[in-house]
Amino acid sequence: MIQGITLGIQGMTPLIQKQDQIANNLANINTTGYKQSGLFIGTFQKYFTNDEHEPFTNREIGPEAVYIDYSEGPMKKTGNNLDVLIKGSGFFTVMTQNGVRYTRNGNFSINSDGLLITNDGSKVLGKNGFIRLNSQGNVKINSTGEILQGNESKGSLRIEDFKKPYKLLRDGTSYFRPRLPDNPIIPSDGFHIKQGFLEGSNASPIKNMVEMIRAVRNFEADQRALQAHDQTLDKAVNSVGRIG
Repeated sequence: MIQGITLGIQGMTPLIQKQDQIANNLANINTTGYKQSGLFIGTFQKYFTNDEHEPFTNREIGPEAVYIDYSEGPMKKTGNNLDVLIKGSGFFTVMTQNGVRYTRNGNFSINSDGLLITNDGSKVLGKNGFIRLNSQGNVKINSTGEILQGNESKGSLRIEDFKKPYKLLRDGTSYFRPRLPDNPIIPSDGFHIKQGFLEGSNASPIKNMVEMIRAVRNFEADQRALQAHDQTLDKAVNSVGRIG
């Protein structure tokens, strides 16, 4: 019975963590460039002890790992010349307060110094450093990421990629950093830049709501099993063997 209570708790704990991931996905449905995450949970079969007939002995069932879904989000037309979308593989390279980070959020603007920046003020990196633009003049960004203002080239967006499968660490809502040396930085050659578009979040509200309902029902089932074990234990301790 004690083992049943332990297993019930171990089954409920990863479901709470899964709910946290789903809640974060739903909160970022409208976040540009957001990549949804999920949770791998270990199966019971993994914890059987061969032929000793002692399943789950001194084992803990829990989440295997948090994973990130890097599939492309929907393409949203904005018509803004400084909004940029990467069609294909790769990330924009940005200098943040915490160092170089990578993102699919191409919602850019120009600061008071004429530098191309993200919506949180981080500087966008080009192949040859920061990208400086004039406050006046039409900006054109071609399919390779080269930025033109008038007839003058202002640099090219630095699009980086990583060895797949990606082993990146989430840093904030839409930034990533590589887990080196497992995931070395490599130049991206499989991309196409589209000006005047943004990549929406790839978090599906319907799919995440279904997953949330499923997780809640599984949690409630584990909770009922835990309560049943607790009631049985209570009877065993307080009723069985009582001398009338």
